[in-house]
Amino acid sequence: MRGPTIALVIGIAIVVIAAAIALQYLTAPSGGGGGGAQPPATPTQTQTSQQTGTSAPPSGGGGPIQYDPQLAAKGKQYFNEIGCTSCHSIKSLGISGGNVGPDLSKALLGNPGQAGSVIDKYFKENGLDNPAADPQKAAQLLAQFLTNPPDYAGTMKTMVNTYKNAYPDWATERVPALVEMLKEAAK
Repeated sequence: MRGPTIALVIGIAIVVIAAAIALQYLTAPSGGGGGGAQPPATPTQTQTSQQTGTSAPPSGGGGPIQYDPQLAAKGKQYFNEIGCTSCHSIKSLGISGGNVGPDLSKALLGNPGQAGSVIDKYFKENGLDNPAADPQKAAQLLAQFLTNPPDYAGTMKTMVNTYKNAYPDWATERVPALVEMLKEAAK
């Protein structure tokens, strides 16, 4: 009975956090929230090879985004199991979900086109100005972010702490799988 109880607690926490974010967004002064609008994302080539889990590089990219299809599939399972879809969707993978948080289709690339992207800020603070030029470093930083988010990513910090308590394998099994899924999403 422990599993359903943990899932219920996590689900309630997600709803409360989502409501707080929505309320904060609705009451924030216009133009607030850090960073101005970014240029829209450039289209990417998506000539994917299912056998190798590679795709053509994003425009201006530094090589194909390589991912492990089996681990990415595990990431999709975890994404749904732990309730990420309460706030996020991944349209590039056909995963629908909430719209409180951003669509994570391009999270590996810093969510280009998303004003005030927290992950883009995190990448830049860690020396990665163009994630498309170095998808491997972007993946490493994304794993680091999902394991120990910065203080300015308050909602993620709360969620990650909850996940770490609920899932002892968070950093060793779940985060790597989620990152592989986000690599696939960005292809």
